[in-house]
Amino acid sequence: MNDILVALYRELEISQEVQEVIRKIDIVLKGMGVTPSELQWRILLNHVNEMVERSKTGATIPEVDAQLFSEISPTSLQLAEKIVSEIGHLSPDEKYLLSIHFESAKLN
Repeated sequence: MNDILVALYRELEISQEVQEVIRKIDIVLKGMGVTPSELQWRILLNHVNEMVERSKTGATIPEVDAQLFSEISPTSLQLAEKIVSEIGHLSPDEKYLLSIHFESAKLN
């Protein structure tokens, strides 16, 4: 696990459940040669934390227009879809918002 994530887990008091999701994301991103910055990790951690909370409470996000995300790579969308599915009990539209984090990190 990288030092940035360890520090952020402590600072933000991230649950084990969220840490496990982030660990999976980190492994896939490393395999893709993608290294998010500290700010990107911080934002992603907050987003995943909120997603896990929504999955527990049943809260949903507003419907998303998928065409707005037409330039997101299939790889980023597939990873996001996998994570949304693994968390469970989330709107399928969550994948679009999550995919932006991966796509952004690819630009580093």
